[in-house]
Amino acid sequence: MAVIAAPANTLEAPDRRAWGEALARVARYVPMLAVMALTIGIHVPTLDAYFFGDDFLVLGDVNSQSFPAYMGDVVLLRDLTPNWRPLTMAVYYGEHALFGLDPMPWRIVNLAAHAATVAMLYVTVLSITKRVFVATAAALIFGVSSSAVHTVTYITAFPHVLSELLLVSSLYALHRYVEGEERRPAWYWCSFALYVLGFLANEGGVVIGVVLFAYYFFFSFMRRGDPLELAVKMAPFALAAIALVGGFAGCGCQGVDNGFYGVGWHIPQATWIYMSRMAYPVGQIRIDPTALEWAVGSVVAAAAIFFVVRGPNIARVAAIATIAALMPYAPGKIWTATRYTYMALPFFAILVGVGAGFVYHHARRVNVAAANVLAVAALATAGGLLAWQTIDQTDPFLDETERWEVLTTGLREQYADIPPGTTVFVVDDEGIWSNAFWQATWMPSVGRALWGEDRAVHALPAEFIGPVTRNLDPTMYLVVEYRDGEFRKSSAASVAP
Repeated sequence: MAVIAAPANTLEAPDRRAWGEALARVARYVPMLAVMALTIGIHVPTLDAYFFGDDFLVLGDVNSQSFPAYMGDVVLLRDLTPNWRPLTMAVYYGEHALFGLDPMPWRIVNLAAHAATVAMLYVTVLSITKRVFVATAAALIFGVSSSAVHTVTYITAFPHVLSELLLVSSLYALHRYVEGEERRPAWYWCSFALYVLGFLANEGGVVIGVVLFAYYFFFSFMRRGDPLELAVKMAPFALAAIALVGGFAGCGCQGVDNGFYGVGWHIPQATWIYMSRMAYPVGQIRIDPTALEWAVGSVVAAAAIFFVVRGPNIARVAAIATIAALMPYAPGKIWTATRYTYMALPFFAILVGVGAGFVYHHARRVNVAAANVLAVAALATAGGLLAWQTIDQTDPFLDETERWEVLTTGLREQYADIPPGTTVFVVDDEGIWSNAFWQATWMPSVGRALWGEDRAVHALPAEFIGPVTRNLDPTMYLVVEYRDGEFRKSSAASVAP
């Protein structure tokens, strides 16, 4: 019998190598976990905030209808939210069935989806660039930036959050397909399915098609040079976009007033506002850009053009996606909103990550240790400033939810239930809920959210209660006074002047 003798260290070396490689692979995801922890950490204090007025449009709808009736209204845009988002609205119905009027679980769902997008963005950028610093910078800027402040904490801004998660996941699936020499069609069809779901979550998700086309063009077509393959592979995405947008636009039920969208000077204005907001997310967002916003927006536009011309390919895709993601919102003539930058933010973050990565790469050639220290300091500084701005700008918004908690808590204490067809009039001489614009939508929805279909709430100063109720059937309305921080049942006669 022959015995083979070998030094012990020769046999152990492969095991050590395997362990080292495994630890190195795991270590590449430690920055992702750190960014996710920071992202979640700055939003944890917001989880106990209540619903905002706009949230009651959804709450009232889901509490007053069966699921088939509700979804029928959603698909045909007969609901009170003038947006075609059937997937998101179905999720709302499920959340209401599970959580009712407890806002914390709703907020946890929003935050979980945002944190998942942070993770998907990190994984996608790392897989494409193989650079931990670039992936970390992109995930950090997206995760904590106040560019889209309120989006994560605004419960009914969930369409933007859900669609973003589906968009980035669709891009990652397409990357895996291309990276695998396009031999694993499951990744391709996964990307396609996520693309369709992204549109169903938020009609602004149509930009997913532009992002995916840009990715396939630069990462596959530019390498293979086959126009027929490009056309065949992108055809399902194009046909789905035509069918979805055409069906939505052709039904004549868009739900948004025709005067809201239009072509004009407001489009470049809004585009520059949104671009500047991503780069300089400080203070309120305006409908008319200031000189600073024109200047900062111009820098972002110039950077996008530079990256499209010079690359690398991931930056080309990100530059195109940044501008494309703003286009569904720039035509709006009436207002701008921070949540409208949310779809573009991951791609802007990639541009910043690529630019910072270029500086970091060349700094390492001079001194590795110093470059690493400066890189960590830069990430910590950027993350800290953005997180501070997010917290600072979110707090005033969340303070506004307190009035709605006071209202719903007080009304439920006074009336566990009310008969169908009943209106509750709240005597509000302090002007807390008596804003005239709220009486048409938000306040009636509070009634439906609390008690179901065909119940409504209105808030009026005492001097208007008598004239409003004079010709109403006394059995069809109730009056509640709000005085000195307390609700109490009353009557129209007792509060009328």
